[in-house]
Amino acid sequence: MIPLLTVALFLTGCTLTDPGWTKVDAGQLSLERPAGWRSIASADAAWPLAFTGDGMEMRIAPQFSEDPLAAAAYDRLDLPARVGLSGYAPSGAKTFEVPGADTAVRSDFTYTDAGTPRHGIWIIAGQYPFPRTSAVAITGERLDDTIVQRILSSLRYTKQNS
Repeated sequence: MIPLLTVALFLTGCTLTDPGWTKVDAGQLSLERPAGWRSIASADAAWPLAFTGDGMEMRIAPQFSEDPLAAAAYDRLDLPARVGLSGYAPSGAKTFEVPGADTAVRSDFTYTDAGTPRHGIWIIAGQYPFPRTSAVAITGERLDDTIVQRILSSLRYTKQNS
């Protein structure tokens, strides 16, 4: 016998949300973050949403660029990082799946901050023929694979036609 709650959820299209996670709506991009992470001020207007917790920091750029492909938008991150981040070593942009996006890439990288090795991930998702992209950056001395995978698997992109 199917429990009544399961039937009700199926009929309404609702799902139970893990109370340990919080949804973040960032323009066309949405994702989940650990509920215990706190919001922090961002000094960069292009990356207005920022959160920290578990030794990691996540920044979100809801309107990152108007590039037609995520790979082109990646160059807007990679080229300045090559000049500005000490010890920057990128993995390169690799195709990544973000539901709803026409184009998406992921790049893992390492760099050094004040002598401390750090790790990072960039995800860029976008659309065409009305080109625009959104981006997420996750950095830290150590990235917790379980948390990162949960964030990445929760990414959703909603296209806009203007």
